[in-house]
Amino acid sequence: MAANGAKAAQQVAKVGRIRRIGQYFGNILNDYKMVAQETFQDIADGSIKASVYLTSLVAAGILIKSNPSEADLENALLESAHELSLVGTTIRNKESDAHIDNMRSAHRDGKLHHTSLGLFSLVWVSEHRDELDLYEAKCKHTNVPWYQWHKQVIDVGVLGKFVHMSRKMQDFDVNEDEWKDKTSSS
Repeated sequence: MAANGAKAAQQVAKVGRIRRIGQYFGNILNDYKMVAQETFQDIADGSIKASVYLTSLVAAGILIKSNPSEADLENALLESAHELSLVGTTIRNKESDAHIDNMRSAHRDGKLHHTSLGLFSLVWVSEHRDELDLYEAKCKHTNVPWYQWHKQVIDVGVLGKFVHMSRKMQDFDVNEDEWKDKTSSS
């Protein structure tokens, strides 16, 4: 009889716990529902604050959706290298060539990294491969301090493209040294 009473008490406690969890999530749902209703009411009333919130939400959604992935980085790097290979060395932009060559070398050596931050991505170069198990690679005193992390960032990915790589590849088929030679001889 005592065992039946204990089982009944456990059943009541379990139902009470499930009910509390259900009420908790129901309260959260009601809060979000009220916020959405108030926001739509503010928009209908012509509130600037609500318009700013809605615009920020839409902008954040667009940035999240178009944030380039690591596969996009590899594709952009490969495509840039291919475009450079189609141009002769005499007319190839030296800056573009050096930048893509450095990025491909870092990628090949396992030092090129991609980190997604939701709204945008960071491409950075580390001093060592991640899987390298040397003292110099693991010791916090021999690595770059945390407050100088920005010095390792070489590109930012946003809206489906990598900003610095796109800028470097803009005039990849124009060798400025070639133009300097021709203008100075004239």
